[in-house]
Amino acid sequence: MTGATSGLTSGKQGLAESRPVTELQEVLPGLLAKFECNNAGGSHKVRAARFIVDSAIASGAIVPGKSTVIEKTGGNFGFGLAIVCRSHNIRVELAVGLGFSPIKRHYLDLVGAHLIGVKMLQDGATPREVVEWHLEHAEALGRHYFYTDQFSNGASVAAHEFETGPEIAEQLKAWPNVRKLTFVACAGTGASLSGIARGLISAGYVVDVILVEPAGCDSRSNVFVEHKLEGMSVGVAPPFLDWSLITETRAITHESAVAAQLAFAQRTGYLVGNTTSACLSVAIPLAATMLADQKVLSVIYDSGLWYAPALRSADNGHVGHRLSLMR
Repeated sequence: MTGATSGLTSGKQGLAESRPVTELQEVLPGLLAKFECNNAGGSHKVRAARFIVDSAIASGAIVPGKSTVIEKTGGNFGFGLAIVCRSHNIRVELAVGLGFSPIKRHYLDLVGAHLIGVKMLQDGATPREVVEWHLEHAEALGRHYFYTDQFSNGASVAAHEFETGPEIAEQLKAWPNVRKLTFVACAGTGASLSGIARGLISAGYVVDVILVEPAGCDSRSNVFVEHKLEGMSVGVAPPFLDWSLITETRAITHESAVAAQLAFAQRTGYLVGNTTSACLSVAIPLAATMLADQKVLSVIYDSGLWYAPALRSADNGHVGHRLSLMR
């Protein structure tokens, strides 16, 4: 069984109530950062996981104690599913590509997720093929699967349109003169970008959206190249990206993302993840140009500690040089 989105409109109010609020902070002059890395599970993805699972339980598509949730993920969505499902006594099985953070794969196992198809992945299967094989053999495996399918499940957008976006709008009251935002974001599924932008527009803000992509990728044209910024431009066109919201697209290199990551850590004390760093490489210089009624908004999707080995490898002893590029 695959994910369903029925009942989202009627249920959005109840699903969004009594949730922890992550901090919105002006980390640098003109730059507001939403610290989604402080959610349970360490990223914004727990919001989509909660909406999808809660909606499926409400519709009867997931039966706690009987159903098994299955998904392909690079890690963050898997953490969200593991945390949400644990409270409902729901087993979680995840196909995680071997190229993703090994630290994440290790901790997914620790929080109770079951990593499936490792041998298949080692033999060349894709995470999608692993999930499809398990769905086809569900009866033989004794499983009643619910495939959350984050790339097709509209609850991912609802989570941010009806929860994250309004949450940010409420927090923006601390900056009463600000009416215009430049939202610098990236897209995997496009759910958080589209949902947050819609939520802020509904709250009365003027929102320009800058989509950040790795150099060589063009999501609009479905053109992708291999890159090291996991979580963005993931090889398929973002299914939930509302292109009517996009004002501009910026291409960035891995080197510029690492430079922004290190500079941001030095100036603020926060070591942020790869996709956040890519966005900050655009957001930081842009923030210096904002007028009194404007701010740049970016999301701290997750922590850079997940990617520490890759950061050390990318550094090659030239931290000082890269930091100087951002001053």
